[in-house]
Amino acid sequence: MRKRKGVAQVLIGLVLVAALVLIPMACKAPEEVAPPVAPPVEAPPVAAPPEEGAPPEEVAPPEEAAPVVEIKPFRGLADIPEIENKTPIHIPLEAGGSADVQIPYIEAFSAKTGVPVTYETMMFSVIYPKVNIELLAGTGVYDTAVVESTTTCEWAPYLWKMEDLAALYDPQGVEGFRADMKGHSSAILRCGSDDEGNLIGLPYYTYQMSMILRQDVFDDATEQANFKAKYGYELAPATTWDQIYDQGEFFTRKKGDLLKGEVLDYDTFGLGMQAGRLNVNDEIYTRLWSEGGFCARPTRDAEGKLVEFVITKKDKEILNKVLTEYKSCLEWCSPATKDTGNWDTITPRFIAGYTIITPHEYVSLDQWSWTVEEEIGGTVGIYPTPGKVSQPYPGAFHQAVTKDSKNPEAAFWLSRYLASYECQREMGEAGWASVRTDVYSDILADPNYQTHEVYRTIAQRGAYLIDTWDHMEQFIPNYLVFSSDAMGKIYEMHIVLHHEAVTGARPIDDAVAEIVRQQLDLQNKFGTVPMREER
Repeated sequence: MRKRKGVAQVLIGLVLVAALVLIPMACKAPEEVAPPVAPPVEAPPVAAPPEEGAPPEEVAPPEEAAPVVEIKPFRGLADIPEIENKTPIHIPLEAGGSADVQIPYIEAFSAKTGVPVTYETMMFSVIYPKVNIELLAGTGVYDTAVVESTTTCEWAPYLWKMEDLAALYDPQGVEGFRADMKGHSSAILRCGSDDEGNLIGLPYYTYQMSMILRQDVFDDATEQANFKAKYGYELAPATTWDQIYDQGEFFTRKKGDLLKGEVLDYDTFGLGMQAGRLNVNDEIYTRLWSEGGFCARPTRDAEGKLVEFVITKKDKEILNKVLTEYKSCLEWCSPATKDTGNWDTITPRFIAGYTIITPHEYVSLDQWSWTVEEEIGGTVGIYPTPGKVSQPYPGAFHQAVTKDSKNPEAAFWLSRYLASYECQREMGEAGWASVRTDVYSDILADPNYQTHEVYRTIAQRGAYLIDTWDHMEQFIPNYLVFSSDAMGKIYEMHIVLHHEAVTGARPIDDAVAEIVRQQLDLQNKFGTVPMREER
């Protein structure tokens, strides 16, 4: 009972306390009643009412997008991320000097990434038939393919699109890849793309056509005066093919004649040309395009998609004229190279003083050509090729990743590295024909590089390439060479028939007709876009 009585007393006390507290609160004015305060965990957020006269409440802006992440430049070896796939890769390399330059960089890539890389070198004339078979058969022998610009569209179905690989393997994604590509010429990137503009391979070397001549001979006052007296106009780098013929004739001299006021102890020839069965196409295309001609004209729909190719009457007439004029210019070439000339036979004659002008020559041969300075005290000029509108062949090699590759991740990063600023600058300063315009621009703008040695090694070529590629970009999509998916086969056919036409092995009229016939057959049989002839 004591326990119950104690509890009752406590309860009565609590009631009295509560009454003393609540009765006075009940007597307060209503406006002073404090609102009940809900527990914090249960209270929904309440927006304060707008002040009197305030503008209507604005709708809250959408949630801010994530801040843009700054793209880290890809410069070279140190920027290659960890490659998960360590499967060895095997690649082809073009022989003739370029492979030797690349091999140390390939070894550095392998050492850094832990991916073993093996390679095999092959001459240019072997690349197409050898690699083509492996791609068609799907053997997976090569993890990359050495692709010359003319075969890009034909091989595109067997090669990865570079942006697809970037999406898979570049930590910065496609945007990081595109940022790196801004350092390249868009004209040369187009040469490494399919007709829809998808980049198929990364260019690592260019052999853009140019005109290379003996600048010291052209600057000689006696030669200038004699030329003007004979032809009625100033001696200067040719801007028309008629001028090339005149200059070829003028500088063809016999032993005992004078050149720059000095007696020659050997015959000289005005021109050096590549009429042999290897690179004759690039010289014929350069002339054909410059005169407004096409191998075949592309027709596109409103969306820019190829519908057909047309060989027009005009194109056949221009091709006939080009082959005829080319053949006439061979009169001013050395008999030693007249019908068989190639870059490796005409350049030695240039540096020895036997040839004055190579009217359509690969700019990548500037280094070899400049040894004329050590040999006979000559100097070199590099100029656009002649024509109504100069359109020198924009050649380039690029590394593309095969769809049958056992390790596309490593193949992608090796291609990126060989095309990187670091590689291209180091090789360029050693005389390599770099493909990056940012490398050339940086060197041309650097006051520490304004020396004769740098000029002859890289700067002269760089200035020419930047101007030429800016000019050429507008024309490239119109060339059959960079839009036909049967061009590899057509190119091989052109070599034979162009050579036969200009050397007299086949009448030019007959050669033109046969070129048209075979071109129609090859494109309509192996290509996806039809071709027709205008009669």
